[in-house]
Amino acid sequence: MEETLRRKGLMAGALFASLLLSGCAGNGDGTEPPQTSASAESSTLETSSARTGPAKSLDLSDACSIVTEAQWKELGGDQPPNARESNGKPGCNYEAGESGSDGGWNVFVAADTARNLKQFVDTSPNAETTEVAGYPAAQVGTTGTNCIVVVDVADQGSLFINGLTRSTNPNPCDLSKQFAEAAIQNLPDA
Repeated sequence: MEETLRRKGLMAGALFASLLLSGCAGNGDGTEPPQTSASAESSTLETSSARTGPAKSLDLSDACSIVTEAQWKELGGDQPPNARESNGKPGCNYEAGESGSDGGWNVFVAADTARNLKQFVDTSPNAETTEVAGYPAAQVGTTGTNCIVVVDVADQGSLFINGLTRSTNPNPCDLSKQFAEAAIQNLPDA
């Protein structure tokens, strides 16, 4: 019995690590998934006209300054942030829970200067439109434990958040949106 639980814990930890390392975006090789009819219908999203908040600057000298220590701790983070790159986007990881434990999460936040919201929607099957802090956004959750949220905060680029949880609690889309709201507060106006 104890050995079975240990194996399940190791398998869950390995799955979480592989999802984290792959960035949970695209096809794992840095490419985006092919466009489907659902994403084609969503591509009519107008990015700059629907924005009610001011355009933000995506020029950051420190990728981990996008969410402050007080903010990530308030959201439940319990490990120091870690600057890293995911699919060509420099950003920062925020984490809660020890590796291999039943609970916990990882949220990657990046100022994506290469792709705007419309481009994300056009290349992401099943993207759902939403709003974060007065800014148009889209989200894609594929497994119940991961959720990518892209927010139209800039004329040239977007705010990219990829949330992974080890279980469905917390909800990965809610967690990603909370980190998006925190980041928006810290991005300077353009």
